[in-house]
Amino acid sequence: MTRPAAERLEISVWVRLMKTHGLILRAARARIGPDLTLPQFDVMTQLARAPRGVTATVLSRHLLVTAGNLTGIVDRLERDGLVKRTAHESDRRSVRIRLSPAGRRMMGRVLPRHRRDIAALLSGVPKADLEKLRALLGRLAGALDASGQLGEFDDFDEERR
Repeated sequence: MTRPAAERLEISVWVRLMKTHGLILRAARARIGPDLTLPQFDVMTQLARAPRGVTATVLSRHLLVTAGNLTGIVDRLERDGLVKRTAHESDRRSVRIRLSPAGRRMMGRVLPRHRRDIAALLSGVPKADLEKLRALLGRLAGALDASGQLGEFDDFDEERR
């Protein structure tokens, strides 16, 4: 049975997005270094954007991981002295997770290197193409978000913060 051309196009776009995502993840994972796993790096990157800290619920939404997985990651980061949990100011049942001073120092070293690594990784693509791709991906994310089929999904575009 042959699929309609539009359906083939949509599947092809999805496959290319997944392949590209996998290639970039593989390269990023190799460059992060021995001190952090990619999930730990992702958690710490989000915490670096939130100096006052965030709750585990908010953090898990931004990372698209389950609270159970996040708990283990945060436990290891806390054990290593890179994050700390503190009581939430207005809700004692909740805690805020934030980078510790050691975590801030580590991210001060790791984030600039990560930005350079990603820039080098994408350096083979002309800047004008990257700008178009960024705009197209933004439109795609907006269309997916507006469809209402995904539920609550926060946009983490750095330029909006």
